[in-house]
Amino acid sequence: MTALPSMEPDGAERRTALRTRTLKRAKILFNNHFSTIDCIVRNISDTGALLTLDESVHLPKAFDVRVGEEKDHRPAKLVYRRGMFAGIRFTDIDEEAGPSQPAASPGPAAAPSVEFAPSEIVRIQHRVLPAALRRNFAWF
Repeated sequence: MTALPSMEPDGAERRTALRTRTLKRAKILFNNHFSTIDCIVRNISDTGALLTLDESVHLPKAFDVRVGEEKDHRPAKLVYRRGMFAGIRFTDIDEEAGPSQPAASPGPAAAPSVEFAPSEIVRIQHRVLPAALRRNFAWF
C-alpha cells in the first residue's frame, strides 16, 4: 500500500494547517443524519482530514463528520477521492480566525415542524392499468 503524497510535484505544501497523524473511528453523517458511513481518520487538522473508507461507498459532496466517541459533529465537504482515501475540508472554519466551535446538535426547538391540514392529505388508491399496458408485463 502506498501513501498519498502530501506535497505538489515541485515540493510545495498545499495544506494551510499542519495535520496530525491519528487512527480513529469516525462516522460520516448525511441525509439529515438518517444515513451514516463508517470510516477511519488517518490524519486531521483544524481545516480538514484524510479519511479511509471502502472504495465502493459513494460520498456526498457535503456531510457532517463525527470523530471518535465525541458527541459533536463538524460539517465538511469532499475535496478529493482517490480509491479508499478521501480528503475533506471542514466548512465551519474561518480562514483568518481559525476553527469555530463545533455546531451543537439541534434540539427539539430547532426541529422543523410540519403540519398538514386534514384536507391536504390524499389517500393513495389502487388503480387498474389499462389493458394495453398490462400486455407488456409478464406478471399480469
